[in-house]
Amino acid sequence: MKRINAKEAAALINDGDGLIVSGFLLQTTPSELLTAMGERFEEEGAPKDMTVLQAAGVGNNTDEGIYEISHPGMIKRYITGHFANNQRLIDQANANEIEAYNFPQGVVSKMYRNIASGFHGELTKVGLKTFCDPRVEGAKINDAAKEDLVELVTLDNEEYLYYKAPKIDVALIRGTTADELGNITFEEEASVVDAREIAMAAKASGGKVIVQVKYMADSCSVNRNDVIIPGIFVDYVVLSEKPETKHRQTPANFYDPAIAGQSRVIMEEAASYPLNERKIIARRAAMELAPGDVVNLGIGIPEVVGIVANEEGFGHDITLTLEDGMIGGIPLGGANFGAAVNAMVGLPMNQQFDFYNGGGLDCAFLGFAEVNARGDINVSRFGKRIAGAGGFIDISQSTQDIYFCGTMTAGGLKERVEDGKLIIEQEGKRKKFLKELDQITYSAEHGLEMGQNVTFITDRCVMKPSKDGLVITEVAPGVDIQKDIIDQMEFEPIVADDVKPMDPIIFKDAPMGLKPAHR
Repeated sequence: MKRINAKEAAALINDGDGLIVSGFLLQTTPSELLTAMGERFEEEGAPKDMTVLQAAGVGNNTDEGIYEISHPGMIKRYITGHFANNQRLIDQANANEIEAYNFPQGVVSKMYRNIASGFHGELTKVGLKTFCDPRVEGAKINDAAKEDLVELVTLDNEEYLYYKAPKIDVALIRGTTADELGNITFEEEASVVDAREIAMAAKASGGKVIVQVKYMADSCSVNRNDVIIPGIFVDYVVLSEKPETKHRQTPANFYDPAIAGQSRVIMEEAASYPLNERKIIARRAAMELAPGDVVNLGIGIPEVVGIVANEEGFGHDITLTLEDGMIGGIPLGGANFGAAVNAMVGLPMNQQFDFYNGGGLDCAFLGFAEVNARGDINVSRFGKRIAGAGGFIDISQSTQDIYFCGTMTAGGLKERVEDGKLIIEQEGKRKKFLKELDQITYSAEHGLEMGQNVTFITDRCVMKPSKDGLVITEVAPGVDIQKDIIDQMEFEPIVADDVKPMDPIIFKDAPMGLKPAHR
């Protein structure tokens, strides 16, 4: 192992290199290394024409992370699980200035492990009949992405997708402490994410491993049980010179010992969440929870499901998980998304997706942006606005009981509850149930074939997919099926013969008494 500075590290990366980068937002993201690379390019025009591979969205959702190496010309091919609102690369993808691909987050995280063992790709059922399937789009984001990186494979009369890995020349990783032998610990990181697997993948490919750290220590002071990346996987170590800005635990925190799992916190009882459309949906969703459930909650309205469970007194009876590896405790949102406090354990991300893909979740509550008449969902691309699938495909295709949560319309929607009824004061400007989708991130056909129990929970009704289309099974009190539901959709859903009212207790601003019902 050799110790160098960030500028020297940036000089080690050559034109055309294949680069892999650790991170989940800013967790384990080597921002100082990425900044140095961007500065070198602006000064020298190098490195250029790189291939960049990443599993999760890496950055702060604005101007840090992969954004730092996204100057036009730096990246030729981009393979990512999520764009993390990197407008530079989104613009380049829309202009066909880069070859852009979107692989599922879990697929990429496990691809690293496969590369480390000499297998240069990932064979999986994840992504079948979504935009990742070569019969649909083959995970291609734009016309510049001409090479087929996903193949349909049949084994024992079952269909699989084979995602091909790029060559790897350099891995950029972040840990907390390095000793003189190059052993890396992660004691102040929010999670380990995919750092070790990336290092092993690069070494197996004959590539260089460069690790950014916050501290240097003597090997005599390092406990072997704390070492996440052994020194034999590390070529260069860079000590951060600007840790307050370039080695942040999360976008919101430089360092919080509770987020690092170094301390536990006593959570104060939160104020009651207001009874609005988000809580209506979350309350109906929480009725599907049972004690002992292991759960994944998506961003947005699904996060409120956990709040409702706590309000109802059984939040401690369920185990929440995050796709970056956190199990248990209390997941954090906003700029701390991906972190948790009081967690039981933080697994490597690929192992968390092993758990997910093997059906380990009892249920998942995910958001939806757009839905068509079949019940297909798009959360990944909306015209020129490219988000990426993240872990959505891995989770939604691998979990038996899935609850998709969202409002019927969006954009200026105003609703209130009055006398136990839902009152729509102002309709949203944008319909979410559409004839056509820009992309298929969840395939209803595949879900029906796999026998999944899928439910759409909205502010106004509950729907279930069927071979004939979406079926309305429950309707909120005060809602007119034709005016408030069907007329707000671009297609005609099926209304069940025995359509039921949503439980009126959902629309009363008082505890629902779910805990006894769950015992």
